[in-house]
Amino acid sequence: MKAPIFIMGTQRAGTTLLTRIMSAHPQMFVQNELDLPEIFGHQRSKAELISAMEKRIFIEEGLVLKDILASQPDMLWGLKDPQLTEYIDELRAFLPDTKFIIIVRDGRGVTNSYIENKWGLGTNVYTGAQRWQREVNQQRAFMQEAPEQFLYIRYEDLVDDLESTIKQVCSHIGLPFHEDLLNYDQKQSYYQKKRENIHTDKKPQKSLAEKWRKQLTPRQISVIEHVAGDTLRANNYPIVGEAITLNKWQVAYYQLHQKIVGEFQIQYRWRKAKINAYFEQRERIKKSA
Repeated sequence: MKAPIFIMGTQRAGTTLLTRIMSAHPQMFVQNELDLPEIFGHQRSKAELISAMEKRIFIEEGLVLKDILASQPDMLWGLKDPQLTEYIDELRAFLPDTKFIIIVRDGRGVTNSYIENKWGLGTNVYTGAQRWQREVNQQRAFMQEAPEQFLYIRYEDLVDDLESTIKQVCSHIGLPFHEDLLNYDQKQSYYQKKRENIHTDKKPQKSLAEKWRKQLTPRQISVIEHVAGDTLRANNYPIVGEAITLNKWQVAYYQLHQKIVGEFQIQYRWRKAKINAYFEQRERIKKSA
């Protein structure tokens, strides 16, 4: 079986939006996330990794990948998951033959979204900026290992000029451009809608890309730029805040905040999951009685 096209990026960077758009192409199937530890948690060859992905798609989605690929001539498939960055060592097995798409978003917007969506489990502007910078730099370094196999796009460009950006994506992966890609919002999404991805059912909204300018305070913007300014500049994101310095006590506060609030949120999610599982089990018992 042919290898997938990999879509990578940080959390909250627009990977789901790109998946939603590309899935509208009649010759493209993109799997929206899988249980990656079950795939990459063992040392495997390229063929074994593809087989493991095929198995997980069937287990998690009930879909037979071979049937999907046989449904259209020259059908392509892909795997999108922000957590792919954690498995770059394993992904090297797919170089230099496999296509990758990396999407980056302004670190101030990503950090704001981490905080807004409780995505980072206690993330604040300091630790969020650290995480964004670390992951983006890992992706950029990986890209340098086989530059011709990677396409690097910005979320803001996707939102600002959908057609031109998607045409770049199609050209990179060898897929003919199709008008359905511009009308992706008129097609039913195959993956479960969640609070975090509700906007992917709509046309790209430029206001979302700039939301951080209104929601973050000047101080918060300056902290993010202090931590990740070099990476912001490297991705053509201008610095807008005042230059600041942080002493060791301020840094310690941000790190402690991440640890305490993050642990509280983990415990909350664990208890909520246990309660939901209890009531689901009661419902199953009731239906079987």
